[in-house]
Amino acid sequence: MSCHSLPDDNDTKKSKLLGFKPDIFNSRGRLGRLRFITYSLLIFTLWAAISAISNVLWQLYYNQWHDALSLMMIFISIFASIMGIIFCTRRLNDFNSSGWWMLIFFAVLPIMLLIMIFRPGTRGENRFGTVAIKNTTWVYVTLCSLLILLLLASIL
Repeated sequence: MSCHSLPDDNDTKKSKLLGFKPDIFNSRGRLGRLRFITYSLLIFTLWAAISAISNVLWQLYYNQWHDALSLMMIFISIFASIMGIIFCTRRLNDFNSSGWWMLIFFAVLPIMLLIMIFRPGTRGENRFGTVAIKNTTWVYVTLCSLLILLLLASIL
């Protein structure tokens, strides 16, 4: 007798109805418009906040922390870039396009960004997976909070 059990048929039906749970670090699967915008703004806001703190520390403690701050910002910028690529790949998967279209993204950034924000995903299951789960309240709250924060930051 095996210690692994096969999923119940009802569990499979239930997971197809609910969609898969989004894993923020996974490049496979689909990502809806609202989550794409929210996740992207969240990564950008965190990167900007860390950059601002780093700049203040840079000015105050340049001689002591110059190398550490530079190295930290390089790693954080690389991480933010990788997360952006993951989000864009999953968003492309949502409307049944391959993540390889990201290569074009860098050439025509504004057009691709508008497509990712405004083009709806395919209805039902596509070759990249089931429909993502419905957006929860925290996604809406986070998006509104980030937009307000960015608006206030641009005004000040």
